[in-house]
Amino acid sequence: MKKLKALVNFLAIKKAYKDKWGEDIPFDLSDQEWCKSYLAEENKKRTTADNAVMRKRNKYRFYNNSLWSGDPVKFTFADWDVHKQPDIELAKLTCTKAHALTEEIAKKPINVLMLGNPGTGKTSLAVAMMHRLQEKFDKTTMLVSTDSMSRMFSHMYDSPDAAKTKYQMKLLVQAMIEVDVLVLDDFGTEGGMRGAIREVRKDMQERLYDVADARFGKKSTIVTSNNTTAELAQMYNAKLLSRLITRNDDHKITFDGMEDVRASMI
Repeated sequence: MKKLKALVNFLAIKKAYKDKWGEDIPFDLSDQEWCKSYLAEENKKRTTADNAVMRKRNKYRFYNNSLWSGDPVKFTFADWDVHKQPDIELAKLTCTKAHALTEEIAKKPINVLMLGNPGTGKTSLAVAMMHRLQEKFDKTTMLVSTDSMSRMFSHMYDSPDAAKTKYQMKLLVQAMIEVDVLVLDDFGTEGGMRGAIREVRKDMQERLYDVADARFGKKSTIVTSNNTTAELAQMYNAKLLSRLITRNDDHKITFDGMEDVRASMI
């Protein structure tokens, strides 16, 4: 009786396949061992494909939670125009080093420091690094403007939407901890302009310490700043800076000798 049922099911499947596709089923459903192996392989393929889809969604989830100081910046290494700088060779070397550090980040967690005057291309190259790590190496990336983050802290206490802002801050900090590659953009702007530097508010320092401590040695962080390390030391606790600011010169990019490209566009 069982064999008869199996035969009926087999014939029904063959008929359904031919009705739908207009041809005979291309494999032997009566071979149970082959069917088990085939289904296991198909399930493996589907699981791998589903995981890839989830990874892609997760990858862009972090990026979409970036906190920009203005409109989101889109930039790749191909967009870096060395002819916008008077010293073309310096511009080439700067881009080459950023590219090399990107490849290093893809292999192991490191911290990168990019220092220089405003408008010299620090954010652009940091975004180019993010783009390559995201698209070629499947790393999750996000950018956080520390100046915008500082304003969020202010809104947590003196805004009608204080409760909502507190919740958003909690989500932001958690994402900053979890993301593979974090860019802290214009780090130090929240501490004032040169000549009027002040210590950054305590609550922001505490949250950034939580982020830096959780990431240290485990995930990569890229810091861009218009300030010197000495100026940053006037703004931030030494324990935070020791976990955030690399002392390895090979992981630093200085934009000395580069001109303000933004100013020339006004």
